[in-house]
Amino acid sequence: SARLFAHLTLVWIHKSFQRPTACPWKESNFQLPMTAWSAASAVEGTGVQRRWVHETPWPSYALACSATKNPTLRLAVGSCVEQESNRVQVIEVNEESKTFDLVAEAEHPFPPTKLMWNPPNLENDALGQLDLLASVSTALNLWKMEDGQLQLIKEFANTTQNAQNGALPPLTSFDWNALNHHRIGTASVDTTCTIWNLEKQRIETQLIAHDKAVLDIAFSQEFLFASVGADGSVRLFDLRNLEHSTIIYESTAPSPLLRLAWNGINKNHIATIAMNAPGVIIVDIRRPSVALAALSSNDSYVNHVAWAPHSRSHLLGGTSDGMALFWDVNDTQGLQDDATATGTSSRTAPVLAHGCSREVYQALWPTSQPDCMALGFARQVEVTQI
Repeated sequence: SARLFAHLTLVWIHKSFQRPTACPWKESNFQLPMTAWSAASAVEGTGVQRRWVHETPWPSYALACSATKNPTLRLAVGSCVEQESNRVQVIEVNEESKTFDLVAEAEHPFPPTKLMWNPPNLENDALGQLDLLASVSTALNLWKMEDGQLQLIKEFANTTQNAQNGALPPLTSFDWNALNHHRIGTASVDTTCTIWNLEKQRIETQLIAHDKAVLDIAFSQEFLFASVGADGSVRLFDLRNLEHSTIIYESTAPSPLLRLAWNGINKNHIATIAMNAPGVIIVDIRRPSVALAALSSNDSYVNHVAWAPHSRSHLLGGTSDGMALFWDVNDTQGLQDDATATGTSSRTAPVLAHGCSREVYQALWPTSQPDCMALGFARQVEVTQI
């Protein structure tokens, strides 16, 4: 059926763009060339453990941290079950019990490929005052937290997209514009990016962004966004002039580029990860074609990346071999000089590592609590103080 086709395509998205989880080393003779700490880390001088764990009752994938601490750290986690009916849970950190409290739960159509809370309110607009959550599967869904319930307030379905067997093509990712809260951009397997206007509840624009499936999208400014795709390219777009786009990086082979993270402080730097290559690739949009740096750690394959919300040079990555890695790319001038002189990227090792003992699917650096990281696993969510 059409709905079964859409569901199977979503499952394909989750599973086909994953790497082998086998570690390329034997744990018995492996030593971290960096500072490492255990999961049960404590606040210095207090002996108080700063780690919260939530076990999900189903396989999970999508994870989002609220951009505001209201009144405590709030997360949303989505299930990844091979059936049409899935779930989204909203959980909050309980400082007293050192656990998560389940505050709301709702049914979700198909596994959500991404969840995201509305950006912090900068201009005191009406939308920014609401506690909203967005999700994507075959459509863009907008939810509202109110009176302890997660309520679906609007489904944005792009009926102009080419449906296969009567089903809309799945959406792989989306991003919420931090400067214009009424604007959300979605990425689709049908090679398009769609920009939505939430206030007017309509499409602002839709464009063919890549030669193959678009796998991630990120805004930097109100009108500027970038995307990555299965064609192995990073492309830059300006909503004020969509007649042209700029290919700022192309992977070798080419290998699909799975994720995209735009530095919120240093707007020139973009981090991306390739399906068939370990580590993280750093791109400077001022110097297209050549990667600025390759961040690596013993050939670990990275599933997800996030820039620090309070630092221009620190990056967090979650790996398939069960590590949360921190890199410092502060020496940008040296990296640029090396890349220019050799025509290749400079390789930088992480400065910190956190052992997780299982594959990390999501690695988030909460804007509302930058001294913590949030990690998503197959059946668990963990928040740990850095």
